[in-house]
Amino acid sequence: MAELRRTAAVGVAASLLLVTGCASAPAEPAPTPTWVDLAGYDPERDANGLSLLAPADARRQILADVATADTSMSVTFRDASGRPLDVEFTGGSQRFSAEVTADGETTSIVVDGARAAVTPSSPVAALAGLEPGVVACVAATDDLVTRWHPLLDPTAFLADATSDASGLGAPAGGAVELLLGEDGTAGVLRVSTAGPALPSELIRADEAAAVHARFSAWGEAEPRPLPDDC
Repeated sequence: MAELRRTAAVGVAASLLLVTGCASAPAEPAPTPTWVDLAGYDPERDANGLSLLAPADARRQILADVATADTSMSVTFRDASGRPLDVEFTGGSQRFSAEVTADGETTSIVVDGARAAVTPSSPVAALAGLEPGVVACVAATDDLVTRWHPLLDPTAFLADATSDASGLGAPAGGAVELLLGEDGTAGVLRVSTAGPALPSELIRADEAAAVHARFSAWGEAEPRPLPDDC
């Protein structure tokens, strides 16, 4: 997953076509999707209608919903050599706190809008000419923050990790799997079929890297505040 090491573009938001209920009748009948048999729609199984969409449309809807809510995200990343990178993230793209652990050393980051506070690990401090373990008040666009993207932006991270979405599994247990790579050979993104299309787990592996991410507390996650002196 070479793109996980580069900044990913945020997915374009799209509307999800629901098959149950509407506030008013459209001026013209909406065309029936050709990729699904609507006669087989089960309200309990297909609640938010995500499983009825084409893969590309389902992915766009997932990214649109992810962009609207903060989350707690735990990511385990391993490159082709097995080198570890672990991220504990809380918040959203503009306001978050995170701990990034590489080679056993942790850098702590808090971002609130344009401002950021970074407590660098020894290797990161050495690269930046800073004192390890001492808070540095910087702009959110500083390399101390952006070097970790897209792992510090759930929407960009998921956009990058699902760029090769190819299909959808059968809904089960209140979730559906977005298949990554041909027939899911690269992995899956497990997404809720009730309410907004929000992920609970990403599993992916290819020749470049392996990543396992878990998501929770959508809409409720609260990041640590920026220190008063920043």
